[in-house]
Amino acid sequence: MDNKGSSQKGSLLLLLLLVSNLLLCKSVASLPICPSGAVNCQVSLRDLFDRAVILSHYIHNLSSEMFNEFDKRYAQGRGFITKAINSCHTSSLSTPEDKEQAQQVHVHPGVKENEVYSVWSGLPSLQMADEDTRLFAFYNLLHCLRRDSHKIDSYLKLLKCRIIYDSNC
Repeated sequence: MDNKGSSQKGSLLLLLLLVSNLLLCKSVASLPICPSGAVNCQVSLRDLFDRAVILSHYIHNLSSEMFNEFDKRYAQGRGFITKAINSCHTSSLSTPEDKEQAQQVHVHPGVKENEVYSVWSGLPSLQMADEDTRLFAFYNLLHCLRRDSHKIDSYLKLLKCRIIYDSNC
């Protein structure tokens, strides 16, 4: 096997180890919503929102930890942040910029027909021989994951406030 293939596999293995290490360190365990053996289990909307908010917050914290760890170990002094600021493939999705804008969005805005969503195109960069290109691809992926998980966490909390507490939060 040449150095290129070995280096690429090493980078992918590194990311896999990083993610699995974070999950194992956090003792990720899923708790059932309904008691074992329960028949006709019904869960309130409030309980579902509580669980969704807890999970989204947890996912955002994990994505932040992964990004910060990767940044500290592999991206220092490489200037990746200036290239990553507006390079998320999800940047083209229309989302509110802040809490005030989010509060003005209708809860049921409707489905938009024929809307085109961008697709992540970073896989070829992860397979490049150039180490800086691969590291930036990982950096950008983790940066976007952190950014998007923060938006999801924030909007889910706002949605819970609107639906469960009638916007009195």
